[in-house]
Amino acid sequence: MNPVIRQLASKELYVHRWTVGSGALAGVLSLFVAAHGRIGFNIGILAWLTAVVAAGAILVMHGVFTERKENGLLFVLGLPIDPAGYVRSKLVGLGLAFLLCWAPTTGAVIALVLIDPDISDGLLPLAVLLSVYLLTNFVILLSWVLAARSEALATAGVIITNMSVSVFIFTVFAIPGIGEGFETPHPDWSPAFWAVLGAELAVAALAILSLLLLAARRRDLV
Repeated sequence: MNPVIRQLASKELYVHRWTVGSGALAGVLSLFVAAHGRIGFNIGILAWLTAVVAAGAILVMHGVFTERKENGLLFVLGLPIDPAGYVRSKLVGLGLAFLLCWAPTTGAVIALVLIDPDISDGLLPLAVLLSVYLLTNFVILLSWVLAARSEALATAGVIITNMSVSVFIFTVFAIPGIGEGFETPHPDWSPAFWAVLGAELAVAALAILSLLLLAARRRDLV
């Protein structure tokens, strides 16, 4: 990896360390609430979703668009890096930052399902699909904002991706082979589960590829 890209990516991790730490802590603590009864579960899962989604949105908007508004790109213009390299540095830096928030919260929600005797293990496939969707959702938002040229488009991306989480949950619950198994004592890794998981990963890869192709055609950073 280009040393300049590596340094810019490291900068993202340093600058956003408090967002990452706060998001991870809030997500994990919310799952402790989810372990206390049905009402606690509903509140805790909602708080977990909010913490992860909010952390992703803050990382993207502050790491990309706020930097543009505050003329942070003037510093980057003085570096030996092209628009494609700048985009790669943002993908790596902000992507790693989000993973540091996403990984512990995902591990915590999976542990909650497996350890808590009051939560059916049949919920595990849904927990995995939802967690991976949150990662895919972040990749889509990051790619969108990096490609956007206006604040209105960037804001629209935040709104659309946030709303899509609820749409995804209701859609997945309605899929035969997934939704009806959440109360069973054992997880059902059905073909429908693998199809949805594959689609999530494919969409994330497509978003990154589309952004990189667009960045390769650009001659300026903004």
